[in-house]
Amino acid sequence: MSMRKVAVVTPGSFVIPSGRSSSVERVVEQTVPLAKQAMDLRIYGVLGRGLPSKDSINGVPCYRLPSGANYYPSLLRRLQKWRPDIIEIHNRPQLAHRLKMHLLDAKAVLTLHSNTFISPPYMSEPRFGDIARWMDGIVVNSRFLLDHIVEKHPHIADKITINHLGVSLEHFTPPFSPAAKALKEARLSDYGWSGRRIILFAGRLIPDKGVHHLIQALPHIIDRQPDVLLLIIGGAAYGSDRETAYVRELKQAAKPYQRWIQFKPFVPYPSIADWYSLAEVVAVPSSSREAFGLVNVEAMAAGVPVIASSSGGIPEIVENGVTGYLIQHDDLPHGLAEHILQLLQNESLRHRIGMAGRETVRQRFRWDHTAERWLRFMQSI
Repeated sequence: MSMRKVAVVTPGSFVIPSGRSSSVERVVEQTVPLAKQAMDLRIYGVLGRGLPSKDSINGVPCYRLPSGANYYPSLLRRLQKWRPDIIEIHNRPQLAHRLKMHLLDAKAVLTLHSNTFISPPYMSEPRFGDIARWMDGIVVNSRFLLDHIVEKHPHIADKITINHLGVSLEHFTPPFSPAAKALKEARLSDYGWSGRRIILFAGRLIPDKGVHHLIQALPHIIDRQPDVLLLIIGGAAYGSDRETAYVRELKQAAKPYQRWIQFKPFVPYPSIADWYSLAEVVAVPSSSREAFGLVNVEAMAAGVPVIASSSGGIPEIVENGVTGYLIQHDDLPHGLAEHILQLLQNESLRHRIGMAGRETVRQRFRWDHTAERWLRFMQSI
């Protein structure tokens, strides 16, 4: 019996593979090849500078197509020729609907990484409801995102499955051994940060990620822990270091605390793992729209306690008081300061929470867990 043919479509702005791409491309890159022994797979992405139009992603054929107006016709021609049994489309419901209309014999699966492309101004709620009726399955990355959809579109609840995301545990070295501590101290010295206690933020510098709350919390932390250093890594967009109005506001707010704040540009994956190893705590003060937040599982994989807002899908990852601390959004920035200080001043607590986070990742949030669930769902379609 021949294997099912599954086309995985990533039509966003970023190429695959690329450490400077979004989490969408990383999910595809990390999970799809793990299912190649069970299904006949092909990945369809966008063409990028310096990359061939036909390639292989860890043994899975990858076709990169020209972006813009030529993307859809080129994609459709390839799919009509290959005739896949299932087409999975990431984050683009309009594209998923067009493909379903042109390839009625194929099953269509829409995988959503956030509510961005199913909400105004990108799409009206009724329009998404109409498109969802045509989908043979919908994959989301959190219970939060499922509930958000079902609240408005209860008629599609039975089509949706949750598939939490993961991390490559081997990329992250736990900080608990004497050798790891010595390496950490050596790297801090190299940066001129000897004796500093690193609070890390890693992510996009946009209002929804809540970096301003962290800067507002800093004076309260400095008063009781003057050796801290807030390290803010990222840019306004994936792979971009352009300065938006919000980024300029952050840097203006940081000016009185230049001794205690360092901005670093976007760091590609997996190099970002080296920065987690410098941190005492990782702060994730995201807004209520955060569907999952890979930074949470990355910090836990590194054995670093997470202090995050109790919003979106984050409580599905971080267990309050066990693998980190969750703060109600109306308690920011005060709650951030208090919990950061609590962890900075208690090494045994940091160690216990860091160990618990790494063990949780080992048991629940590895990419092979994500791939196993994805494979079962695709086989069930």
